[in-house]
Amino acid sequence: MNAGELLAGLARGPDVFLQDLDFVNRRGLLVQQDQAALRRAPFLDQRALTPGTAGAWFPLPMIAEQAASIHPTLPHAIFHVSHCGSTLVSRLLGELPGCLPLREPVAFLALAMQCRELDLPTSRLGPAEWDKWFDLALRLLSRSYGPEQRVLIKATSAAANLLTLLQERAPASRALLLYVDLERWLATMLRDEQVRENGRFYAPAWLTDFRSLTGRSDLRLAALSEAEQFALNWLTGMLHFQRALEASPERNRLCDFETFLADPASGLRDLGEFFGLETARAAEITGGPLMQSYAKNTGQHFDAAARRKELEESRKRNAVELEVGLKFAEKLCHEMAPLAPLGAYLRRS
Repeated sequence: MNAGELLAGLARGPDVFLQDLDFVNRRGLLVQQDQAALRRAPFLDQRALTPGTAGAWFPLPMIAEQAASIHPTLPHAIFHVSHCGSTLVSRLLGELPGCLPLREPVAFLALAMQCRELDLPTSRLGPAEWDKWFDLALRLLSRSYGPEQRVLIKATSAAANLLTLLQERAPASRALLLYVDLERWLATMLRDEQVRENGRFYAPAWLTDFRSLTGRSDLRLAALSEAEQFALNWLTGMLHFQRALEASPERNRLCDFETFLADPASGLRDLGEFFGLETARAAEITGGPLMQSYAKNTGQHFDAAARRKELEESRKRNAVELEVGLKFAEKLCHEMAPLAPLGAYLRRS
């Protein structure tokens, strides 16, 4: 498929996928995918591409012109605090009829990162231009394979700042807000270097959001330990959730992954009904192989017992850091009225 055919295929359906956005050069990457590949991919980033994937970069105005007639039903979404079972929940919901899951599309994350810079003199986009490309990306990412199907975007955790913006743009959109208590989350984040690297990478974005949401400007990333940075990440994600719940309680569902795991069949039925999906097969789906495999790599065995063992080992190995992070969060919740409600979610009784 040549570049011209790829661009022309954009209006024919979601097999031509908006893979990435480059705001430095005002261009977008379109790639050839299919429904099986979209469903299979744990993340729709560079890992979803193969040496044989057809793709090309196009100027954003050219993509916008080609997409002018595309106006699908805008998506539902999963927002999460990261490393809290969101990939598994997305896969389970994706097995219900009528759901097309898109896990962490890069274009959505690119918009979230650029959104944080709009008030800065160094921003590459003005607010009106950002809004234009947000609208374009939402329309392209919302395309499904039939009128009975609706896209469910699982956002990257660092895209939580798009939660209320998405729901302002899409009044019929609903969002699952997935989390675990801070103690478990810190045990997960501290467990190995790869996970820590991910937390360190997005720490500036979370601190930017924290300042925007609370007005507090005295915290400095360089002065925070890793455990404190991670605790701040969690608090900021939960603040985004709290804001959305206050604005539209009927359109947002807060879900503790630990509660979901205690009875996944009931949990899947509840979430499926929340998104308007047919849930008759919920027990069959949660009794199948997805609950016995690692959601990011379904060929790897991983279940609730393996997860408990991993968390206990991390708690023992990282006990001092874990307590530092918890104490830091407790202090902030005590000092700041907007954070006070989050104190109930720091430790699970």
